[in-house]
Amino acid sequence: MQDLNLIELIGIVAVLLLLFRRAIFPKRKRRARPQKAPRTPPKAEVAVPKNAIIVDGSNVMHWGPEPSAKILAQVLSSLTRAGYTPVVFFDASVGYVLDDHYYNEAKLAPLLGIPQEHIYVVSKGVVADVEILSKASDHHLRVVSNDRFRDWRVQFPHAAKKGALLSGTWREGTVVWRGKLDAQVARA
Repeated sequence: MQDLNLIELIGIVAVLLLLFRRAIFPKRKRRARPQKAPRTPPKAEVAVPKNAIIVDGSNVMHWGPEPSAKILAQVLSSLTRAGYTPVVFFDASVGYVLDDHYYNEAKLAPLLGIPQEHIYVVSKGVVADVEILSKASDHHLRVVSNDRFRDWRVQFPHAAKKGALLSGTWREGTVVWRGKLDAQVARA
């Protein structure tokens, strides 16, 4: 019987402590963070030029020993010579990988030698792979990347089609393609 009274007493003390704590330390209201305007235009606004090919810029700039805008510019030049119009997507962190500050489309255009309208830096927190594969799937475009996008193939079956992904490397100052640069491969 005394054990029961002791348990009841402990329970009452615990309840009183909780009530006392709430009275002295009320819950704080969280302040809502202001929403930033997205830097990447919505998918519907991203224009697709004639003979477009999507380039995973954040991946391709790592084709050499270190991340490089020069290597990416050479890859884009090779694609242009083959008759493609490259449309390049980057993760929001691209500027911090190449330098120590944010890079937007205007800052990247002169480094890459392509029009600013063909460069898209996705907003912080947005997964560039989704934007890349969505645009490629919607318009049946090829994607230049060494990423195989295995995590996204259920949502974007286009990535599993033969010829949809074009990979390569940078060897001794030259772009080496692992596949055909034929513009008709992925359109079928």
